[in-house]
Amino acid sequence: MDFTKEKAATHGTPALQADSGTDLPVIEIDQEAVDAKLGGLVDTLNKDLRTGTLDIPGFPDIAMRLNRALGDEDASVREIVQLINSEPGLVSRLLKIANSSAFTKTGKNIADLQSAVNRLGFKFILSAANSYSLKQMERQEALKPIRPWLAEIWLNSNAVAAISFVVAKRIGLMSNEAMVAGLLHRLGHLYLLVQAQKRGVNMQDDAAWDAIVTEWHATIAAEILVQWGLPAFVAEAVGSQDALTNADHCELTPFATLLASAKLYNSVRNRQSSEEAQRAAEILAPVELWGRSFLTVVAESADEIEEVRSAIS
Repeated sequence: MDFTKEKAATHGTPALQADSGTDLPVIEIDQEAVDAKLGGLVDTLNKDLRTGTLDIPGFPDIAMRLNRALGDEDASVREIVQLINSEPGLVSRLLKIANSSAFTKTGKNIADLQSAVNRLGFKFILSAANSYSLKQMERQEALKPIRPWLAEIWLNSNAVAAISFVVAKRIGLMSNEAMVAGLLHRLGHLYLLVQAQKRGVNMQDDAAWDAIVTEWHATIAAEILVQWGLPAFVAEAVGSQDALTNADHCELTPFATLLASAKLYNSVRNRQSSEEAQRAAEILAPVELWGRSFLTVVAESADEIEEVRSAIS
């Protein structure tokens, strides 16, 4: 993916890593004003951004292995089934999703993995694997101190993914890719949380920590997706996920607009009387995708969105 500095600046997101001959993003902080552990995290992040080696310790690799396998045009259903069978928990999750009301139109339940793969499709399988991997992170004993944050990321990611998937399907955009973008848009938060936990960084009431997360999470998430080999337009949308709250977001692609709209809508959907919700409504009111009002499609699809959210959760 070639997500240039100019494009990133337009969307209000720090530039992603380019090639070794260009300027690379650098997080600058006052080392004397922050905790040494946070300073160490920033040093690691700058190195990882520069070398393209962003890593989330403990993140299950089943989703990455599936992505590589599905990138092979010659991959067969049998090969994908064999790969999924290496992760029994994912097998159980896929069977449950395939038999949920959101994906069982005939009322006929299935009991074997190959039928589940055929029903859901390769692209949706990848989305389910990503959701599964996020949930497995929450269960790791080493990450117990940050479980509340991990649980929030998982629930939020599922909700944004469900909105993105259903709206995309209704308007004719790439619905499975929209779900992947929704599920993975918080990877930057996940990276920072896990790295902070490793280093014993104090994440409570620390303005410097909050500023780093706010400014850099989208860039980090997009760069991780670049490393994983996901489509460029998915990584670009994730890197632009907060663009609707910036003054200059007119250059967003429809796909990026969908993700940004789904994230903003979900952030206030349970706080309709708040000032933030009123501001979000003003921002979202004029948003249209292929001539369809985003808010209208969401309202018309509320039941289906909840069905999908429940299925992938």
